[in-house]
Amino acid sequence: MDTLRGQFGSLSVDYDEPFDLGVEDDADRELPPSPVGQDERRMQVRAYNHWASLLSDRNLPSIEDLDPDSLPDFGPYSVLLDFSQGIEDPAVRYLGSALAVECDAPQGITQLSDVPARSLLSRITDHYMQILANQAPIGFEAEFVNQRGST
Repeated sequence: MDTLRGQFGSLSVDYDEPFDLGVEDDADRELPPSPVGQDERRMQVRAYNHWASLLSDRNLPSIEDLDPDSLPDFGPYSVLLDFSQGIEDPAVRYLGSALAVECDAPQGITQLSDVPARSLLSRITDHYMQILANQAPIGFEAEFVNQRGST
């Protein structure tokens, strides 16, 4: 383990020039990271904080406490699965309008088994067992080509 005292071994090169902290190196400085894509991270934090605020002393938020319509940044892009009747084929309690349009989802989606194959909604709901196992929200990144061939 390295410490302030060393353990790097001896330096075999002699330096005649004194070390000057006032002189800038000629090396290029690294630019700060691009702000592109950081909004998504902040949204993930906001979503997680909302989830955590609804927990009280439970492992998962109560379905009655969730109101996607009151969350304009999230609601149109959300799906709300209800596991109160079992985990094998949970009920789809809410499907946001933008997500429904993207997935060409029919109005009659009431169960997870009704979700159209190869849709963005199916890609999202593929992870529901991971949420149950972790008892926490999850995040994932994946390439996706929808049923119309768009990414």
